[in-house]
Formats: sequence, C-alpha cells, structure tokens
Amino acid sequence: MPNAKGSPRARRRDPAGRILADVTREKLWNYGRLCAVWAWTLVACAPAVLVVGALLEMGDPKDGLEGSWIPIALAAFVSSLVIFFFLLRMWMRPTAVPTGRLSDARRDNGKPRLTEAGPGDWRVWGGILAACLFVACVMMMTFLVGILGSGGMAEGVVGGVLLAWGLVTLEDLRGLRRIEAEEGRTYFAACRRPVSVGTVLVWRPTAG
Repeated sequence: MPNAKGSPRARRRDPAGRILADVTREKLWNYGRLCAVWAWTLVACAPAVLVVGALLEMGDPKDGLEGSWIPIALAAFVSSLVIFFFLLRMWMRPTAVPTGRLSDARRDNGKPRLTEAGPGDWRVWGGILAACLFVACVMMMTFLVGILGSGGMAEGVVGGVLLAWGLVTLEDLRGLRRIEAEEGRTYFAACRRPVSVGTVLVWRPTAG
C-alpha cells in the first residue's frame, strides 16, 4: 500500500512538499525586528525613488534631465520630509505605530509550541518586502508625475513622505524597546506567512 501523501516518508521523497510545509508552518517573528525592517526599507526607498525619477527624466527623448530638476526635487523632498514627519507623528498615534498594538498582545502559553523565524525566513520576508514596496513606490511616483507633470516635484514629495514615515516608525521603535526592557518581555508576531506578520501578537518573558 502506498504511503499517504502527508506521511513522513512521503515528505522525505518530496523536497517541494518539505519546503511548503516549512513556509506555511506558524512561526514567531520578533516584533521589534519586523518594525525595524519595515522602517529601514521605507528609509532606503526614499532616495531610491529620487534616483529612479532622475533616470526616467534622463531617458526622456524630448527634454532630458533639465538643470532645474535637481533643486526642485531636493526642495520638495526636504519640505515634504519636515511637514509629513510632524503630521504622521500626529496621525499615526496611538494605533498606527508599533507600540499601538502592544495592548492586544497575549502571553504565549506554548500550546502549540511555536518556533522563532530563522535567518532564511527573515531573508525571504525582507526580500519580498523590499521588492514589493519599491515597486509600489515607483508606481505611485509615476502616477503623480502623470498628474503633476515632470520636473522633480512629484519625485521629491514621494521620497520625502517615505523618509518621514520611516523615521516616525523608527522613533516609535525606540519606545517599543524601552517598554520591552521595563516589562521584561519580548513581543512576537505569530503568523503562518511573512506577509501576514503582526496579525496576532504574543509575548514571552525575556531570557536572562
């Protein structure tokens, strides 16, 4: 009689099945690290958007990169950064920042026993996040360029908002680290796939 598809022997003969089972198994993702990866990805996308905008402008067969593009883009970038940093600090608090979710966390009772995400899991999630966020930001930039026209304004605004969002998240992350130290807890996001991190928060006593 052939082995059942889900039996251990069948899984050993099916490498793809082992990988799928590992990816879909529920894991614990360090919440502070998740927030840091998200924030630093936003920060990295900010200058990347400006570079892509400049390259697209250079590829314009009609006008190319005009001398006024750089100062206009930088002025829009800096002004958007300053304005949206303070606006997002106000709008995102108290529920849209990392510390706003801590009140929903429950203690991990160990049933079922969940393992923490390993280095490979973090690389996969970080790569997916960076690629998706970068594509989304470029699409938003091109959309605004189509509305506002070329010249650096749209590119600077998008880059400034992204950087402001990342800085606000990093600022709140310091508060999260402080709360963890005071409470003697480490917060985790329990989920089956990296794209759904943060849906269920649990905490464990900090080791040591």
